[in-house]
Amino acid sequence: MSYKQTDLWYFGDYSGSLPGNNYSLILNGVIVLLLAQIALSTEPTFDTVKGHIFLDSALNFIEIFFISDYIGKLANTWAGYGYSLKGFANGFFSKYGLIDLLIVFVLVTEYFPNDSFVVIGIYIFKSVLSIYFSSFQRVLKRIYFILTDSPAYTFFPLALLSIVTYLMAFFIYLIEKNNDVEHFGSIVRAFWFSIVTMTTIGYGDITPTTSLGKILAITFGIVGIICVALLTANIIESNTKFNELNNSADI
Repeated sequence: MSYKQTDLWYFGDYSGSLPGNNYSLILNGVIVLLLAQIALSTEPTFDTVKGHIFLDSALNFIEIFFISDYIGKLANTWAGYGYSLKGFANGFFSKYGLIDLLIVFVLVTEYFPNDSFVVIGIYIFKSVLSIYFSSFQRVLKRIYFILTDSPAYTFFPLALLSIVTYLMAFFIYLIEKNNDVEHFGSIVRAFWFSIVTMTTIGYGDITPTTSLGKILAITFGIVGIICVALLTANIIESNTKFNELNNSADI
């Protein structure tokens, strides 16, 4: 699996070259700032003059960065074709170039409010694209390999966990339905306790009252630990296989 080599500060382009590692770090930092800005914009304590100045300044910085990112990628693509008219057209009318242009246009025109669903959705979409077209793409390819290489084997423990979770909800319903109708009065209601027990989360907000119910919860909790451990082991095995295939391809 090969990637085009780039300078550490390279912006990337629309012809297939990924950004350099240093630029990718800055890009990921801006995305973190974006997600923080979106989250803080919903916090009532930031609904002040100083809060709005901070949030607006952060948003303006993010907009400038994304505009520069688009112009930089377009310029690099054009340069790769020797600054020819055809080269500019190839970059400008490329699929991802047009997507970036549309995103920048919507953000710059400010037709929609900054806190609207449309603008926030566009920022998140732009962030996903930016992450994909960065060195983080290697991680995404690794995840894709783990998910698709042998899903029946890798995620068998997850399927087993789902089946056992249903069985636990069924049995705990039979045992506890007369003692706690609110939480165990149906299989559907018992699912919450079953899920948090099987996944070993164990919030403790709902507990069985009978001895048999407690023994059942302990037993299924142990089964849940085993299923999670098997899932983790299978994912690690798929990750190791990915590394072996990647190393053999580089030889």
